[in-house]
Amino acid sequence: MISKENSFEIRIVFDNKCNEEGFLTGFGFAVLIYNKFTKNYLLFDTGGNSEVLIHNIKKFNINPSEIKKIIISHNHHDHAGGLSGIYRLNSNIEIYVPKRVEQLYKQNLTKAKVTGVSDSMEIDQNIYSSGQIGSTIKEQALFLKTKNNEIVILVGCTHPGLENFILKAQKISKVIAVIGGFHGFQKYSYLEGIDFIGACHCTQHIGSIQKRFPDQFKQICVGNSFSF
Repeated sequence: MISKENSFEIRIVFDNKCNEEGFLTGFGFAVLIYNKFTKNYLLFDTGGNSEVLIHNIKKFNINPSEIKKIIISHNHHDHAGGLSGIYRLNSNIEIYVPKRVEQLYKQNLTKAKVTGVSDSMEIDQNIYSSGQIGSTIKEQALFLKTKNNEIVILVGCTHPGLENFILKAQKISKVIAVIGGFHGFQKYSYLEGIDFIGACHCTQHIGSIQKRFPDQFKQICVGNSFSF
């Protein structure tokens, strides 16, 4: 999985479970992605606090102004609360949100290029939005397609059910990893065959997942870096 020929570098910049030395925790979730196809930095979710978020990004020796695009999984504070801080540093940034809340973000972030995502779309080369899924809460995930044509899924809270994101990603190619908040997910059969199970943030049954998949389960902490 991890090699010199990897396609993406994934850095955990916000979470509430644990942290490496020098990094800060906070309630929420955010992942910084370096796309080797385009040499772009993208941010998936922004945690609940912009000061903590910016501190952790800088701890990786990355200037937040280098971030080209931000993808918000869903409109909850623990995933979008840190957005204002990044916006202040780079007001011309591209922001992708579920279509249902597009107008809200356009009203509040007038200088940014806000795109409401309805259906699956390519946001950056080999990085795709799942499209908004769900009824009460509309949520999107990211599908990262590697050079080996394998899929890494990044999720926020998976309110519509993690299995729905996995099933959609499997239509593209084999899923090798899923990272993020699994919420109340218990349909464990959907995780069979996935090599890297990075349950964190809001995952309620994290102990059961770790027990069922001891070899595939990976602890996710702020400050971690993973390459795929």
